[in-house]
Amino acid sequence: MQATKRLNGNLSFSKNLWRGQKASLTNDSKRRNPELFLREVSTNDHYLKMFSHLIEDMLLPSSIFDSCFINGKACGSENFTSFLSSTFGMCYTFNSGNDGRPVINATMSGDVNGLKLLLNVERDSYVDNPIKPFAGLTVRIHDQHTYPFVEQFGFSVQPGLRTLCSIKQKKIMNLPRPYSTNCSSESLYMFHNSRYKYSKPACLTQCLYSFIIKNCGCRPIEYPDLKVLVCAPNDTILCLYPKTEIFGTSEEKVNCGKKCGVACEHTHYETSLSNAALQRNVFIKKLTSSPNITADFPFYENFLKMSDSGKKDYIDDNIISLDIYFEDLSYDEIRQTPVYEPWSLISNLGGNFGLFLGMSILTILEVVDFVFRRICSLIWKH
Repeated sequence: MQATKRLNGNLSFSKNLWRGQKASLTNDSKRRNPELFLREVSTNDHYLKMFSHLIEDMLLPSSIFDSCFINGKACGSENFTSFLSSTFGMCYTFNSGNDGRPVINATMSGDVNGLKLLLNVERDSYVDNPIKPFAGLTVRIHDQHTYPFVEQFGFSVQPGLRTLCSIKQKKIMNLPRPYSTNCSSESLYMFHNSRYKYSKPACLTQCLYSFIIKNCGCRPIEYPDLKVLVCAPNDTILCLYPKTEIFGTSEEKVNCGKKCGVACEHTHYETSLSNAALQRNVFIKKLTSSPNITADFPFYENFLKMSDSGKKDYIDDNIISLDIYFEDLSYDEIRQTPVYEPWSLISNLGGNFGLFLGMSILTILEVVDFVFRRICSLIWKH
């Protein structure tokens, strides 16, 4: 990509921009890197796509490895859908249900089943990022109707290891007004024309994006309002990131927290992680013994030229094995129920009223009986 070559050729500019220094905002910098100051109407040619990894390159060659398997059947890049994140760039969702394909359901529990991925994080192609100098993947487990808030709830996966992630599904159902939870199921603007449902994090995020638009004059890539231009790279680093931190302690955040209630229905996945070492020699043998690997994956050409120790370091720095599976195919359901149903309340009130009314009539009869006996007593005395 031309933009990648430009940025790599001006590393000092890149570092100044990431650090938020004014030296990155000179006219000379804009002349040499115009694409980093350009606000866009759509996201089709957004700069994040230029610096992002492609899922078809990240998956290890399917002709050599079982790089994508689910329920014992092969899968591939066609099972992933992409979306852009201001923090992570290009992200991918497996089994999203948004691409017209039927949703794949789990058939058995345990690490023998589920989703198995072998990925290359292509660490050599990372752009220097002094703000987040990390390598690996961030993974978020969610259902098809929940927006993937990777930044807030994702967990990290380290290269050079096999990571096993067992999951347990929980369904939470809250009560609407007049009960104290006062749950909400309103539609959010940022999710219009999508299958994503309301959630409290989504409501807070919509407030955050409105705050950024007001203060930066541009919108984050995730926000769908086409009337506002998408933030350029300099906007993202010099305004979007700082304003995101400021929003956390702002009055807007406090007011938004009061307005955003919990969701009436929410599906949550509890995760449990464990790790195992990779057999580096197996990966090295398979990659070096494949005659046509450089034809389809030219970036492995440098790998074939490495020494044995260099190849082992490459496996440790780049290869990820990730298994995601259900701990149990059953799920926990947490459902709020009223202490008193309306008819139960009416019935109890009616019973109490009947009791007190019966007592009142009895008291009146006792008074009448007392008066009658008193009158009779007076008459008999005379």
